[in-house]
Amino acid sequence: MKQMKKVLAVALAVVMALTALVACAPSSASEGGEAKKVLRFATTTEPTSLDPQLGSGTWITNVTGAIFEGLVRRYNGEILPGMAESWEISDDNLTYTFHLRDASWNDDEPITAQDFVDSWNLLIQRATPMAQFTDYFTVDGKANARAVDEKTLEVTLNYPVPFMMEVFAMSATTVVRTDKYEETGDAYYQSVPAAMNGPFLLTEWKANDIMVLEPNPDYWDAEKVNFNRVEIYTVKDDTTQVNMFENGEIDLLTVPDTMYGDFEDKGIMYYEDGSNFYIQFTTDGQTDETAKYLANRDFIEAVSACIDRENFVNSVYGGAYQPTVEFVPGSSTGYNGGKKSDSGVTIGSPFTIKADLVKAQEKLDAALEALGATADTMPTFTLVVSDAAVRQTAAQYIQDVCAQIGIQIEIDTIPSATFWSTLREGYRYDFAMAGSGPDVDDASTFLKVFDGEGLYADTFMRWHSDEYATILADSWVAADDAQRTEDLVAMEEYLLSNGPVIPLYFTQAAWLMADGFTNINRNMTGADLDYVFGDKTA
Repeated sequence: MKQMKKVLAVALAVVMALTALVACAPSSASEGGEAKKVLRFATTTEPTSLDPQLGSGTWITNVTGAIFEGLVRRYNGEILPGMAESWEISDDNLTYTFHLRDASWNDDEPITAQDFVDSWNLLIQRATPMAQFTDYFTVDGKANARAVDEKTLEVTLNYPVPFMMEVFAMSATTVVRTDKYEETGDAYYQSVPAAMNGPFLLTEWKANDIMVLEPNPDYWDAEKVNFNRVEIYTVKDDTTQVNMFENGEIDLLTVPDTMYGDFEDKGIMYYEDGSNFYIQFTTDGQTDETAKYLANRDFIEAVSACIDRENFVNSVYGGAYQPTVEFVPGSSTGYNGGKKSDSGVTIGSPFTIKADLVKAQEKLDAALEALGATADTMPTFTLVVSDAAVRQTAAQYIQDVCAQIGIQIEIDTIPSATFWSTLREGYRYDFAMAGSGPDVDDASTFLKVFDGEGLYADTFMRWHSDEYATILADSWVAADDAQRTEDLVAMEEYLLSNGPVIPLYFTQAAWLMADGFTNINRNMTGADLDYVFGDKTA
């Protein structure tokens, strides 16, 4: 936290300047006698890139969801028209025909059907983790899509996908300026993009300080955009954010998960974000020696048996979350045509909610025997986490409980802003505290990332299973809901019994809003914070 003092000093200096304005007009200034509607909030982690084809983290989509727009937009749980003003779906659910509106980038370049085809081909070529969402319509390394004419786009799927419209609403499938990207590569999105087409334009970006968004006057639905200005501050310390909200210096607070109980009588609002958190392992390890242990199933189960998930959640997160030994949350759909929690399915997991140190020691002894090692020769392992205070606390808990059976762990910290990019570049480690949220409202969003070249497990854990891939492939051609449910259960059970993950807990999120704000949504999928059509009425 000492490393953050300089950053916080800059952020607080900005806040002090804003406070002077707030004293004159609550939450907004006025221009020409007319109230200026301003929304202000803070984030602990600002994006290192605004590349919609690269990132899906909430701190990215909270910006990209406002400055870019794809064929459709997901808002308050509904799919709304975006660059496409209408569409038709064939009777066999394989062909989607979109009719684009007359719209342009903010540099006046028109948006055409061919732009979408080129964008998706670029995404496929780049093979980022987000490229997995083009698999549904990729043939021979290219998008199975064509521009019928300048304003008509036809997309043909390889098989029916029940949530395909949600995929078309994702950051990954939005239209991008391929010409701009080809000029500068990744650097194009590491500053204010030269071309945007969303409801807002990013007009200012001061690293580790502030991002400013203002309405896009050329947006096709500009009359529904009410905020004159959105200010996003980078404030890494949770307590500082809380103080800013209570002092009227920001209008929206994402309540730190350790403080839910402190705000129960202050209008706290909860929403289901669907995220699951777990410990993930790599197959290569930090060293060749530690990798031998990570490849041993008994060792992984020994680590799990050290963890009392109820105690972990209570002591680290104040009981805010649900301890679990499963990987897919009950809110996920796709099971017998509905939610997992309502489907009657049961998941066989090798893990237990409560710690079992006897079992942990037995599993560790079995691993040591198989490896021809002893407790004295066992290496020290690394647990990599971000620098967020709560992640550090969680890591220390894991370090302490594993030490009870002689597993020694060192905590390796990577700054939050570069955590995922560092791991993506092949950083060697043993364990990581990690989590994922749903990209679409379907169980497959949690399970598919553990298959395929360039996807999550391959990129961050260097893990792949042909058997798992086969079950996944079967799930896509399932004859009915019952068969698909069977496949989803089989995938999860295989992952739990053979995969490089130890599930810990499912999350819920909480937030507070200042008075007078309306139509601001928190979502499980898409942009976590959706303020594009929000308003301030008082």
